[in-house]
Amino acid sequence: MATCKECKCFFGQEDGSEKGDCVQRVVDPRQAYYKAKPVEADQDASSCSSFQRGK
Repeated sequence: MATCKECKCFFGQEDGSEKGDCVQRVVDPRQAYYKAKPVEADQDASSCSSFQRGK
């Protein structure tokens, strides 16, 4: 099972908790921006469309 903390898009909080943000870069015809959502580090990411193994 893949977890969020194994993904390149996961950035953990500095206080060392098991929470963090899933940060994704979005590009549309006018601009590029980052979208972030709070996630748990051990959350199941096997069905996530943006999962990228990296850490």
